[in-house]
Amino acid sequence: MHGSLHSRTAPQRVRVWDLPTRVFHWLLVACVAVALATGFLAPEWWMGVHIVAGYGLVLLLVFRLIWGVFGSEYARMLSMARSMRHFGDYLRGLALLRPPHYVGHNPVGAAMIHALLAVFTALVVTGLMVQAGEEKQGPLAGIASFATGIAAKELHEWLAFAAIAMIIVHIAGVLVESRLQKTNLVRGMIDGWMRLPEGFHLPPQRPARPLAAAFTLAAIAAAAAAVLGLLSRLPPHGVPDMPVSATYRAECGDCHWAYHPSLLPRASWAGIMNSLGDHFGEDATLGANEAAEIAAYLEHFAAEAWDTEAANRLATTSSDAPLRITLSPYFVRKHREIQPAVFERTGIRSRGNCIACHRDADSGRFDDQAIDIPKGVEP
Repeated sequence: MHGSLHSRTAPQRVRVWDLPTRVFHWLLVACVAVALATGFLAPEWWMGVHIVAGYGLVLLLVFRLIWGVFGSEYARMLSMARSMRHFGDYLRGLALLRPPHYVGHNPVGAAMIHALLAVFTALVVTGLMVQAGEEKQGPLAGIASFATGIAAKELHEWLAFAAIAMIIVHIAGVLVESRLQKTNLVRGMIDGWMRLPEGFHLPPQRPARPLAAAFTLAAIAAAAAAVLGLLSRLPPHGVPDMPVSATYRAECGDCHWAYHPSLLPRASWAGIMNSLGDHFGEDATLGANEAAEIAAYLEHFAAEAWDTEAANRLATTSSDAPLRITLSPYFVRKHREIQPAVFERTGIRSRGNCIACHRDADSGRFDDQAIDIPKGVEP
């Protein structure tokens, strides 16, 4: 228990939250707010900001766990855990609108902090798996498959909703506690001071151990750097090393952007190469050698050879138009909110001109951060 009412008089105000804890708290608020806003409200090309917020959350969580061991009395996780032993007593007092007074977190608040830290940790873990499996980015990109990323994405979204609900409950609890205890807990997390009632007994105060925290943080950083160095040597899972075909670029790129081979399955590419005489209303007949070379290239590097998001999604073609990328179910669903006039802008001119908006289209990655829709002039 952080403190209790006894006969001897204690000072009316006490320093509860140390500076590192307060800085952590408000940086956490900022990172979580940015992550939620960019995850739910912002367009996909803000994904880079979402990822930065996520990495910021990782750093903050690591710091908080270390400071939870070596910080001052009310920053320590064990101190909060001890207060949770009085969970029932606190709830009974709360039901009577006379909850016991605690220095630091009350039992319910301590339980909520532990739960929030657990959910935030699960969010960053699943977020890293989504980034690796679906986007082929980040430290786990060399080991996570697209299927793993998709499974993690669903869990990541549910955890985000859980975090929102918990944050709302946490804020409500702070407001209720401030009202019942006649103290400003929000201000306390800004200046570090908490007002106490007369006769409040303070338990022994353990001082912070910043040097031990710094050494521990340095050791963890060194170990993380070593692991990340090893992981960075792995190529992204399911992204083959595809050479550039000069023949394909010259022959097909002469009329339109030379589509990345991963954007259609082998059957569709075979259908296109077998109907060059009527290539979407044009005669695109090639010499036998050139046609054979391009057909072999497209077959080898078709969607089935890749584990990227684009390849997995676009491998399912339209039953009515299996040779058209722009009519595939995923392409239509992904672009349905873009007004038709946008595709007619100068610099785009076609739904199939992927390179106009996706700066990395030639790589087949189609990263969200690489989306840049030209302003142009609409007709």
